[in-house]
Amino acid sequence: MIRRVELAMLTRKMLRDMARHRMQFASIFLMSFLALFIYAGVGGDWRGLRLGSDAYYRETNLADVWLYNDGFTDSAAKAVEAQDGVTAVERRLELTVSADLNRTPTLNLYFIEKGDISKPYIVEGSPFDVGDKDGIWLDKRFADARDLKPGDELSGSLSGYRMTKTIRGLIYSPEQVYESGNDTMTPDFMMYGYAYLSKDAFPIPFLFRYSTMLIKTDGSAHAGLEDRLAAALGGVNAGYSVYLEQANHPSVAAFNSEVEQHKMMGNVFPIAFLAIALMTILTTMTRVVSSQRMQIGVLKSLGFTKAAITRHYVYYGLFLALAGGALGAALGPLTLPPLFNPSMSSYYTLPEWKTAWAAAYVWMTALLAALCALATWLAVRRLLRGTPAETLRPKSPGLFRHNPLERSRLWRRFGFNAQWNLRDASRNLVRSTMAVAGVFGCSALVICSLTMSDSMERMTLWQYETINRYAAKLAINENATETQILDAIESVRGEAIMEAAVEIAANGERKTGALLATDGTTLIQPTDVNMRAMEFPQDGVSITMKMAQSLNVTQGDMIEWRVYGGDTWLESTVAAIYREPVSQGIAMPRAYYESLGLSYRPTAIITQDEPPSPPDGVDSITLTKDSAAGWADLTESLYVLVYLLVIAAAILAVVALYNLGLLSFAEMERELATLKVMGFKTGALGGLLLTQNLWFSAAGFIIGVPGGLALTRMIVASSGDSFDFPVMLGVRTLLISLVFTFGLSILVNLMFFGKIRRIDMVESLKAME
Repeated sequence: MIRRVELAMLTRKMLRDMARHRMQFASIFLMSFLALFIYAGVGGDWRGLRLGSDAYYRETNLADVWLYNDGFTDSAAKAVEAQDGVTAVERRLELTVSADLNRTPTLNLYFIEKGDISKPYIVEGSPFDVGDKDGIWLDKRFADARDLKPGDELSGSLSGYRMTKTIRGLIYSPEQVYESGNDTMTPDFMMYGYAYLSKDAFPIPFLFRYSTMLIKTDGSAHAGLEDRLAAALGGVNAGYSVYLEQANHPSVAAFNSEVEQHKMMGNVFPIAFLAIALMTILTTMTRVVSSQRMQIGVLKSLGFTKAAITRHYVYYGLFLALAGGALGAALGPLTLPPLFNPSMSSYYTLPEWKTAWAAAYVWMTALLAALCALATWLAVRRLLRGTPAETLRPKSPGLFRHNPLERSRLWRRFGFNAQWNLRDASRNLVRSTMAVAGVFGCSALVICSLTMSDSMERMTLWQYETINRYAAKLAINENATETQILDAIESVRGEAIMEAAVEIAANGERKTGALLATDGTTLIQPTDVNMRAMEFPQDGVSITMKMAQSLNVTQGDMIEWRVYGGDTWLESTVAAIYREPVSQGIAMPRAYYESLGLSYRPTAIITQDEPPSPPDGVDSITLTKDSAAGWADLTESLYVLVYLLVIAAAILAVVALYNLGLLSFAEMERELATLKVMGFKTGALGGLLLTQNLWFSAAGFIIGVPGGLALTRMIVASSGDSFDFPVMLGVRTLLISLVFTFGLSILVNLMFFGKIRRIDMVESLKAME
């Protein structure tokens, strides 16, 4: 019965305290909510992406390994299928054709042997039929962009032969979650697509040869599989030209990099809010407990045990953190993924965008509540050490000694304002450190968000104005004659370049990349590691900075490389390192390329004109302005994250500074009352607090700038091997962040003018009697 009475009394007291200090307790709830909201929201996003892609890959039986060559025979397929760990093998022919549509878009055609591995995902129309000679199953996103539907006919030119097929269905491909053309950073569904057809639909049977072998394994380690396949097929060069594992497939790798980036953000950003939540509850409960010293003494005198009193105060933080964290964990996955999905779906293709919940959200909520309870216990434990009589007496003033600065001659040069705040900050180091930490978190988030936005904008200018100075790029048909190529170059007043996929090896590492061979090109301006104009050396290869870092090579080192499909590995000296935002690989002049015994054949024409239609020998035209517009659309979607971070930073700063301001005001109330009695006006006293806030803001901002840049680099580093983001802090961003941070500091300070005006001088001065 007594315990029930005690519990009822303490419960009523807790509710009264929460009502009296509602702003501080609301901030604890808010910080706990935000920490779990972001953690669970971004976690629900990346876990949903992983869940959706894994289910998609399983349903379509995505290949584990791809082999490429000029032709795989039946005996080669049987030899591969006989290897340990290999469970299934399928072959197909891959070709690129130009569709007979406006601006001649490019289509990748897959002529399928069985349709059991990397199966097309039917979105609309008939199921895929491997025996259908006249049907074609078309990329749905390409079809939507071109207003095509099942039942329509689609024509294209293949090796000089006009081919017309009927669209049987619209599909997604597990190998095209990320699909992009040869010269675009973002998907252009108007100009690029793919289609699945039966092997029997190939129009020239005597020319049909399987170019790709798809392999499924039993999940065992792939270490050694490539060597065993090479031996079974008579050697690497004889059996196949390219061995590609699932993790290195361009689409899979790009999507995995995106998921990892979201995962990193979801794990890093909540830390700031978790730290502020703990700091908030520690400062709030320190203030509450200090102001209730005599109440605690009364509770002790009435017979309440230390354990009961401790539990009473610990429940403050425990319940608020638990309630805020639980609400954030519940709402985060419902709210944040729908904000990210529109931009993600414009860049990647999945049949379903999912949101995932995880047990980690529950454990994180419990951990947050436990940490907040611990912070409360740390705040209350000191007052429970003494006897009831000691606790009932006011706290004795601390003994302060003058520090070396106060004893120096320099101290006398400071004005009263500076002396007051330096002394207060030095004697309350914990509170001062927490204030600086709060501003640090705010400024770091603002710097990070604005720098990401600036970097994306600079990347667009770097790619489409500094490096690529052409207005259009024309893809040359692989069967075009030399005369057709020369005539096309002349008709558009263009320049020819050669691009290809390559493998590059050095220091035990092997990477896939892009090859660029130029022939006196003036419309492509390479840039060095500092993004300044440079020229490719004539003797040796130039390698992109990010590729060089991946392979751990520097200028003067030797690398090995070969063109995909080639039989010979070549050795070259790294003559220069250049920087490229999108396509990582190597580049060289035509003369050096041919000096290695390779045949130079142009694959594209670049021009400052915008041809209305492709000339003979050209498959398609890609306009630079369209590619830049696609990247700009993706940049716009980034602003969702920018706005979220800025809002979160504002909440973080206001809550941190306001709570610490309340603590500071409570600790200095007697001193402020004394100054008020001495004739100091409200404005002068407010100036004292403002000066201190501005000092803390300046210190937090100074360390927040490198912190924000470091956070940005962490995000950029998780973007994958293909992209090279230039992380640069602009003057505009620095000024906006500075004004934002100091503006919030001033705003918080203005909130205390009313409290200073309402100080009861008599009550405050009598409080310590």
